[in-house]
Amino acid sequence: HEPARYNDNAVLTNPANATPTTFRRSSSASFYSSHHSFSAPRYATATFRLLYTSISCLSALILFQSAEFWPRVVLGKHEQASTRHCWDLGGSFSVLGFLDADYDNRKGQLKYFFLAQAAYQLHSLCFHIVSMLLLLHIQFQQRRQHQQSRPISMKTSMQSYFRPMMEHVIVLALLVGAYLFSGLRRLGAVTVFTLEVSSVFLQLLQVCIYAPESSWLRKPEVVGFVHRCLTIPSFLYCRFFVLPFFIWYSAAFESSEWLEQIEKVFSPGWSERIYVVFNSLLCLIFVLNLVLFRRLLNHPHIQKIKRESTTK
Repeated sequence: HEPARYNDNAVLTNPANATPTTFRRSSSASFYSSHHSFSAPRYATATFRLLYTSISCLSALILFQSAEFWPRVVLGKHEQASTRHCWDLGGSFSVLGFLDADYDNRKGQLKYFFLAQAAYQLHSLCFHIVSMLLLLHIQFQQRRQHQQSRPISMKTSMQSYFRPMMEHVIVLALLVGAYLFSGLRRLGAVTVFTLEVSSVFLQLLQVCIYAPESSWLRKPEVVGFVHRCLTIPSFLYCRFFVLPFFIWYSAAFESSEWLEQIEKVFSPGWSERIYVVFNSLLCLIFVLNLVLFRRLLNHPHIQKIKRESTTK
C-alpha cells in the first residue's frame, strides 16, 4: 500500500520547467489532459482500496478483538491479551488436521480472514503486473512512432509499480506460509491488521491527492492535515512501533517452545527453516517500510498542491 505514484508525470512536480520553448500550447494542453486521464482511474483505485482496508480492519476487530492472542496495542480487549498466546502448543500444522487443534475456537474465523486477505493481495499483484505490461506496451508503441516527447516517464512509472508489487509478493508469501501453521496464523492476522490500519490513512491520502481539483478533498489544508496528522503518525505507530516491538519480537523470542514442538513433529531442521524464513520476510517488510516512509515525508504531490495554493 504505497503512497501515490507521483513520478509518472515528472514535469508536473515542477511547472516552472514547462517553458514556452519546450512545449507548444497544444502540447501542454495534451500533457495536462493526459495527467487528468491518469488521475481519474487512480482516484477510483484509491477509493476502492480505502473501502477495502477500512472493511478489513473493522472485520478483524469484530472477529478477534476479544481473543487472547490479540494484543492491547492493536485494541485487544481480553484481560490477558498478549501475542504469546499465538504460540499455544495445541496447534501445529494445518495440513495434518490432527495436529491443528482449535484451542481458542478461532480456526474458522481465521480461515475466512486469510482467504479474503490472500484474494486481495493476489488481485493487487495481478493489477500491478497488468499495469507494468501496459506501460511496456505504450513505450513500445511510442518508440515505433518515434515520439520524442512522451507524457509518461516510463522508467519512474515502472519503478513505482515494481516496488508495491514486491510488497504484495512478500505479504502473499507471508499469508500462505502463516496459514499453514497455527501459531503463525494468529500472529499473521495481527500483522495484517497492523499494516492495514496504516494503509487506511495511506489510501485516504491518495484519495485526497487524486480527487478532482474542485473537490474539498483537494484543498491544501485538507491534504496537509491528512498527511501530517493522520498518515504519518499512524505509519510510525503501526509500522515502526507495533510491527518491530511486538510482532517481530513475538516471532523471534516467544515462539521458542512452539518451534521445539515443530522440531519433534517433523524432521530435524524444520523449525530453524521456519524461523529464518518468517523472520526474514518480516525484515523485508520493515526495510520496505523505511523506503516508503522516506517517500512519504518528501511527497512531491503534497509540495505541488502547496505551490498551487500559493500561486492562486
